[in-house]
Amino acid sequence: MARDAQLTPQAVVNQLSELGRDLDALVRSLKDADLDAVTKRHAADIEESKAYVGAEGAVKEREHLARLAADPFESEALVAEAVCRYLKARIRSVEVRVDIGRSYSAALRAEFAALPGMPGP
Repeated sequence: MARDAQLTPQAVVNQLSELGRDLDALVRSLKDADLDAVTKRHAADIEESKAYVGAEGAVKEREHLARLAADPFESEALVAEAVCRYLKARIRSVEVRVDIGRSYSAALRAEFAALPGMPGP
């Protein structure tokens, strides 16, 4: 919506409807991303455990060898978890925009109600 366009009650409703659709799409994306992150985290943990069990040497050495062996899986898990954090931030942003729209709508209704000849709320 253009910043210099005058907002009408209908424009506010349209904007809130669009934000609602955006929020719904983001929540669905987060569900998919969260499932992906959990799956990748599990794969990384299992791969590290397998490498640890198969390694030889002192405990610390086996831990580091296992961590190195699981690095590609760990990298995928970290990226997937970052995607989830990003989607959560986007969801919070849309929720704030919805709250702002609601406040603006209430202020607009109050302004119209204060005009002479307009019915009250």
